[in-house]
Amino acid sequence: MVKPSGIDRTLLAVSLLLIAIGFLMIFSTTPVIAREKYGDSLHFLNKQLVYLVLGLLVFAALILFRSPFYLNPRLVMAAMALAFTGLSLVFFFEKVNGTSRWIRVAGLSLQPSEFAKIALVLYLAMMLSRRETDIHNLKGLGLLLLPVAFMEGLILKEPDFGSFVLIGAVTMVMLFVAGLRLKYFAMSLLLLAPLLVLLVRGDPMRQERIRSFLNPELYASTQGFQATQSTYAIGSGGLFGQGIGNSTQKLFFLPYAYSDFIFAIIAEELGFFGALAVIALFVLYFLRGMVIARQSDNPHTYLLVTGLVALIVFQSLMNISVAVGLFPTKGIPLPFISSGGTSLLGSLIVTGIVLNVSRQRKVVFTI
Repeated sequence: MVKPSGIDRTLLAVSLLLIAIGFLMIFSTTPVIAREKYGDSLHFLNKQLVYLVLGLLVFAALILFRSPFYLNPRLVMAAMALAFTGLSLVFFFEKVNGTSRWIRVAGLSLQPSEFAKIALVLYLAMMLSRRETDIHNLKGLGLLLLPVAFMEGLILKEPDFGSFVLIGAVTMVMLFVAGLRLKYFAMSLLLLAPLLVLLVRGDPMRQERIRSFLNPELYASTQGFQATQSTYAIGSGGLFGQGIGNSTQKLFFLPYAYSDFIFAIIAEELGFFGALAVIALFVLYFLRGMVIARQSDNPHTYLLVTGLVALIVFQSLMNISVAVGLFPTKGIPLPFISSGGTSLLGSLIVTGIVLNVSRQRKVVFTI
């Protein structure tokens, strides 16, 4: 007898555990700065809680959908249209730290690029899985990737170089899984390498970040300040950490300790083993996601799950690499954990879709 297999409980548990760790660390890192800036020590925690409630409602709805809505071409194209609309609207709102990344509605801030990444994966999975799609036809492939290039252009204009790199990496993974020949990847790298060099050389801030990454000691008090303080936090944690709430780097030493550099505080307060446990959870997320992809019913869902899981895994890899000094500083949040409502909502949407795919799987039961 063939029956639906039900949702992947391991992936569900991993996601909820990561969220719990995130709230614990936000509670630990934000009271002092929240009281200083907003007069309310629970400001960040309460704000994150609002997004969590909204996110869990969307999360549950996505899982419980009986039909595979993510395979509907109209819905996919509607998601792409909304993504481009959101990425265009950000330029009409006030800049924050010199960037145009947010839309503010009813006191809430939304970062459209977080949802645009999901829409793009939906689009690529649909297009690359079509029988008539020939990815080895360069003209056809170029037309297929035109929306990717347009989206990358809007994100680069914000500017958000981290998301630009992330989208490029996920796109390459999906093309590889779809069967693009290695020689075309080699050609792409030959074309993209000079482009990346030009993008870095054309922006003084990016140049400074690269220099500080290569010579952190020389820029410890300027562009390399965040990376240096992050290293201090990780190093001071030792094997078992200083204990929850006992971080010193979060006390105005490490900027954005509750968001971009929250992994450094995890290492400082929970130590090497605590940080390793968080990494292990993301590894388990990847492994369960790949199991769901392999067991999916068709190439469309296989590509979709692969792309969505790559979004979470690459983003976590980039965030952790920045925190430990293996990657230049970028404003990439740690999925599920960093303070930031849009990031949390996006992570829940991604996981909700993946769990719905797992729920749609069919397995054979013997009776």
